[in-house]
Amino acid sequence: MEKTEGVLLVHAVGGGDLGLPGARSFEGLLPDLDDDPQGEGKDRRPLRKVFEGLASARIPVSLVALLGTTTPGGPGGPGDRTFAEHAEEISARLTSQGGLYGVRFDPAAVSVVGVEAPTLGDGSQALRRWLLGRSPTEILVTCGSGAFALSAGAVCAALAARRPAQIVHIDGSRRPYALDGVWDMEARLRSWLLRYRFWDALAEIDPANQEVWELLAARQAGDTIYAAAMREGSNSGTGRSLTDGRISKFTETWPTAQAALFERLGRGEAADYGLLRAWFAQHLRGLFNGEKSRLSHEAHDHMERLVDTLTHRGDGERGLVGHIRMTAQQLWKEPASACGAMLKDDALIKLYTAASTHRAHLSSERLAGPLPPTLLNAADRWEKDDQGIKLVSRTGMTGWPVLGSGDVLGLLAVGLDHDGREAEDRVAVRTVLAELRRRRESLLRRGAVRLRLLASAEAQERALALARWAADDGDADVRVISPVAAAFEAARDSIVAGLASEAVPTGKRGSGSLRDVDELVLVLNPGPPLTNYGMIAAGVEWSLAAACPLWVTELIRRPGAASELRGGERVLARLGADRMLAGLAVSAVRRLDLRTARRLVGRGSDTLRDVIPLLTALEDDVFGAAGDDWTAAQCLAAARRRLTLIAEVGREQRHRVPTVYIAVETLRPALFSWGQWEELRKERPALKELGRLANESIQGHALDRRGRARPRTARSAEVREVLRRAVRDLGGPDRGDDVLVSRHKSVVNTLEAIYRESA
Repeated sequence: MEKTEGVLLVHAVGGGDLGLPGARSFEGLLPDLDDDPQGEGKDRRPLRKVFEGLASARIPVSLVALLGTTTPGGPGGPGDRTFAEHAEEISARLTSQGGLYGVRFDPAAVSVVGVEAPTLGDGSQALRRWLLGRSPTEILVTCGSGAFALSAGAVCAALAARRPAQIVHIDGSRRPYALDGVWDMEARLRSWLLRYRFWDALAEIDPANQEVWELLAARQAGDTIYAAAMREGSNSGTGRSLTDGRISKFTETWPTAQAALFERLGRGEAADYGLLRAWFAQHLRGLFNGEKSRLSHEAHDHMERLVDTLTHRGDGERGLVGHIRMTAQQLWKEPASACGAMLKDDALIKLYTAASTHRAHLSSERLAGPLPPTLLNAADRWEKDDQGIKLVSRTGMTGWPVLGSGDVLGLLAVGLDHDGREAEDRVAVRTVLAELRRRRESLLRRGAVRLRLLASAEAQERALALARWAADDGDADVRVISPVAAAFEAARDSIVAGLASEAVPTGKRGSGSLRDVDELVLVLNPGPPLTNYGMIAAGVEWSLAAACPLWVTELIRRPGAASELRGGERVLARLGADRMLAGLAVSAVRRLDLRTARRLVGRGSDTLRDVIPLLTALEDDVFGAAGDDWTAAQCLAAARRRLTLIAEVGREQRHRVPTVYIAVETLRPALFSWGQWEELRKERPALKELGRLANESIQGHALDRRGRARPRTARSAEVREVLRRAVRDLGGPDRGDDVLVSRHKSVVNTLEAIYRESA
């Protein structure tokens, strides 16, 4: 019977195992498994070194999995035997009566895993399949013999199987290395929460700065009452550490609306687009007031009518987008007009068009790709004087740009030159830069493409020449980090130090700091294996510090042919990012930012991605449209379920949520048409009150009505009472009204379990 438990050694069979170390071609060469036990260096077979080293370190091995590629091209004379076939021969010798390399295993303990091609993805998938049904207590992966991609793929498979993994270099097997470092995960989580602006969650885990985080959380929810109450408390001598002047900034409606909009856009939140609609009208009004005296009489009249129409927009009003486009046509003769530039921003008008339908949040799509130029420019201007940056600095922390930097960072190790590979190197670098540019297009802004070439002292000149060529060939920021040792810990430390030595982050866009990158891409390149593993370890550490997703891909180089990138493995997220992403997702789900939660878990490993269907189903049941065949009774029941959940979420004082506005958005036009909604409001006083409170919020019409009515944020107790009465007016409480509350808690519990397990 096959053994399935114990310490597993995974070894990729390569030229060294066949007595042909370093061979770039095996044509005409014959393999030889035997070696001289008293030999040194490359005269000894890799597996002998590994077994002896592990034995001296008292690390027992119970299982062995030999990886062998099934493609022709290995040594063996006519017919070119595959490495998988050679692996079978090694397996037979290891389990024979006499054993091999001084060890003998039971036949049930040694297996050969065939791999389709010597790539990271193929190696990972093959070992993942083999691991199904097996439960090794630990997985040791050798490197230094065979394709490095197979070794890296084996590590990825171990992570996917949720098994502890260590790297064993064939020339240093007495000291295995682990990729996962010892980090202060609570401090790392603070950084991730700060980057994504989960202020309410920060208030929970950082009580020393609770008043700062709660003030920022209230602002993000569009709540100015909290700041006003804080200021009053300060005046009454309750010992607030923030000055009245600073707190007063958070009682102002327009700065609060801008902060709420840009922070929600920055983390991809789209529970509703009410803030965008409100911001659009107010921003256009501000531009018009600043240039009305310079516009032609005709342009002035058209703009005045448009601003007035947007200011007095009503629920479900049609024709606004058409009016905007007609006015834009009238402003073509005003090339210097800021109003005209805003109305000609086609991407912004498309976004506003989606928002004006009140159905944008029903789409499963999320915001992706660069935001409209008008929004980006407005966010940059707002951020220059953002009071939030100053508050964060009081805590001793430094934030991130509100919409990210738009920068993508790639790490690529450069090996020694041989056979005049200059042209091949340039093609490889161009391929990597193209991939980084492609990834940049999915970010909220287009930042810089940054590539850091990692080189040993011997390869430094070659790397510098590549960096100079890349600088002349495009707009990428390409630099060299050197010297990088061909040793795991030394390579990791020198790479991290090199990344940290560049510009210091400021919390605003344009610092140039590598800590502010939005994505980090590791490109595995054939070369010293421990240098590559040092790069992976450094990448994991830097992605945790930068609070950004980490991707690993593999550079396939073929002489005389174009280079190719393969991979995109997500399993490295299990080395730390999974825990951070799960922590963020828990906070997002608690606040009903379900689309944000989906986006976050989508950046993790398969363990986290398995939660996506649960999140998608919950999002559909909370925000989705009624089915075409739904009866009136079914719509009313769905409305009760949604309001019951929202009331439960709003009951949690720790979460700042624009409760009333979200409640209304979940009801119309998702469940009830505009006509039905008006009838419901006439017949059910609580719904009328709910609608009124939503309209008085910043997400509704508070900005439109400035000067005519004081903006109002409903207090939580008032909101809970209105929601309770609304459920009653809709025929409840009834059996099944709390089903979404139960499912919501179940999703939170699932994510919290991943958070704990990922520790």
